[in-house]
Parts: sequence; C-alpha cells; structure tokens
Amino acid sequence: MKRILTAAIAAPLMGFTLPAAAQVEVGVVNSLSGNFATFGERYLTGMEVALEEINANGGINGEELELVIQDDRSEAQSALAAVEDLENEGLPLIIGSYASSITGPMAQLMTRQEMPLIVLGSADNSITKPGSDWVFRAKHNSSIVAGTYFDYFDYLREEHGEDELQTVAMLYGNAAWPVSLAETGKELAEERGYEIIGDEAYDQGTSDFRPILNNFRAEEPDILYVVAYAEDGVAITRQMREVGLDSKVLAIDTAAALPNFVEQVGDSADYVATVVSWSKDVQYPGIEDLTNRLREAAGSEPSFYEAEGYLALMVAADALRRAESMERDAVRQALDETDLETPVTTVTFEDFDGFKNQNPIRSLMLQIQDGEHVTVFPADLAAEDPIYPNPSWEDR
Repeated sequence: MKRILTAAIAAPLMGFTLPAAAQVEVGVVNSLSGNFATFGERYLTGMEVALEEINANGGINGEELELVIQDDRSEAQSALAAVEDLENEGLPLIIGSYASSITGPMAQLMTRQEMPLIVLGSADNSITKPGSDWVFRAKHNSSIVAGTYFDYFDYLREEHGEDELQTVAMLYGNAAWPVSLAETGKELAEERGYEIIGDEAYDQGTSDFRPILNNFRAEEPDILYVVAYAEDGVAITRQMREVGLDSKVLAIDTAAALPNFVEQVGDSADYVATVVSWSKDVQYPGIEDLTNRLREAAGSEPSFYEAEGYLALMVAADALRRAESMERDAVRQALDETDLETPVTTVTFEDFDGFKNQNPIRSLMLQIQDGEHVTVFPADLAAEDPIYPNPSWEDR
C-alpha cells in the first residue's frame, strides 16, 4: 500500500477517505516530476515490486508495510520540505532521492533531525564521505563507479597491450553527480598513467555539444569518458557520430544505462560502455525471478534503476523487522547491523576509505552489443567478452 502526499494531487483526494494507516510506514522522497522524473519513475517501480514481496511475506513482523511518498519535483528545496512533512508524521526512516544535488541537502537535514536516511539513487561521494551515523547507502558511490571504469580500461590494456589505451578526453555536466564522477576519474587517470587530453564541463541545458566534440576529434583520444543525464547523453552520442569523433573506447555514464537509450540513438548505441550496480544477466541467486517481476511491473526491460529501488526498500524492511522498536535510534542501530543478501547485491554498511555506512558493492560494466546491454566486466561476472576496439563511425 502507498500514500502519495503532494500538493499536486491533494485536491482530487478531498472528500475521500484514505485507507487506514498501516502499523509500519516508510517515507519516500522521489523525483516523480521535473527533470529527473524518468529516473524517479523507475525507482518507484522497483519499490512497488519490493513492497508487494514484503507484504506477501508477512510485512514487518506481521504488520503491513506502507509507503508514504512525496514528490520532490526534482528540486532540493521541495525535497527538504518533503522531509519536514514526513518528519512531522513521525515515520521511522526515509528513502530518497535520485539526484545527488537533492540527496546531499536531505542527508544534512536528516542528520540534524537524527532521522535515518537510506539513499535511493544518489552516488556522489560526499553523501557518505565523511557521512553521518544517520545516512546509509547500499548502492555504489563515485569512487566505486569511477574505479570500475578505470579497472575496465586497465583490463583492456592488459588484454590488448600496454600501448593500446593512453589518452582520455572527459565531458560532463556541471551537476553534483557528473562533477563528482569526473573529478574522481581525473584522480584515477593520473594515478594509473593515462594522459588527459580533453577536460570539458558543460552547463545543464546545453543542446549543442559539437564545438567541444570537434575539439576532442582533433586530439584523437583513445578513451572518451562522458557523464551525462538522459537527454544530454542522447544528444552527445548523436553529435559524436555527426562530427565523426572516434575512440577505441566510449564510456557514457548514466544516460547509456537506460533501456530507451538504444531506442533513441539506434545503432549508434552499439559499443558504448556504462557502469551499473545490477544487470539482469549477472548470475546472482534469485535474479531471474526478480527480473521477471521488474519487467512485468515496468512494462519493459528493467534497468539497474528499478533494481536499486527494490534494493533500498528491501534494506529498509530488513532493518525494521530487526529493530527493537520503531524509534529512530533503534532503526538506525538495526541498519548499522545489516547483513543482507538480495538478488541485487549483498548489503553490509561499513566504514572504509573515509566513507561511513557505505556498502562496498561491486559495480558492473555493461557494453551495448547489437542493441542489448551485456555485462562484460568484471571477468568473473561477465556474460560476454567486450568488443574492442570500437569500429570507426565510417565503418559501421
């Protein structure tokens, strides 16, 4: 069961009686409108699948679990107002949100309020580094994601020769997550001996990337490392082909992980690599059943966004079952003691490398092959070998 508390839909509910509140309620702050709604809807689908499973298996110690959902409208201020509303309802914890620029302020506010936050989609390092006792993240962070990209580049070097991949050009939006991933990528490039020959940030809302891409083309980078949200990633990919910007490896974070990326750019999507926290072709126990349920709920092939939504709510339910009470400090203590296996990943919250309450999750590298997202790295989890090098645009 779920209640959605937003000003946008409050009026139609007037005159109707809401269902009786469940004994156990969890707050959700999610982007259901605005720039990030594409992602927010996928996260909500995953949470709905988890909610059905949780309640079918006895809920929270025999009590039905209910979601109390607030739309943050893809804005930090709306998210903070939503947190205040949910805090006033006396809920034991909140799950949220998608963008790091939203979740970061939420984490600071909820730490002051001493209310547990389970991070839904945000991966900026700063959310759990240095972190707080009240903020928990089961998914990956900037360091884990950037490390996976450069581990993959190193793997290709080892497989095909040290001289193969030497230079990197980076293009990224100026929002919190793209900047965080780019900054971590620059550090790793320097540490591992890659030469950065292009480093360009762009303002959100940019639609013409051709001047930057033409400059990159003149430098002939071996690797293109792009961090872009949905619409930006589509435009960048199309314009790369238009200007003839070739590279041996093309990595596009965030946008390329969406199933509709392939639909939007067609065969230009082939050979693009992207890091995810989950993929339907990785052989974790229970993955086939979860994939089928996510597919049915989404009405299309599920992505790691649905899986992360599922994961966040499963983590919350597990902690609530084990907590000595629904008091927030008891729930925080239960989260701290999490040791959970799911079809998405194993979850333990650890303190390491300056991070606090961060799950040391293994990320996966997907490559789009013949229009399908395929796991190609790490080698022990891969479904297929990576295709290398990327053919030039002229040869496709």
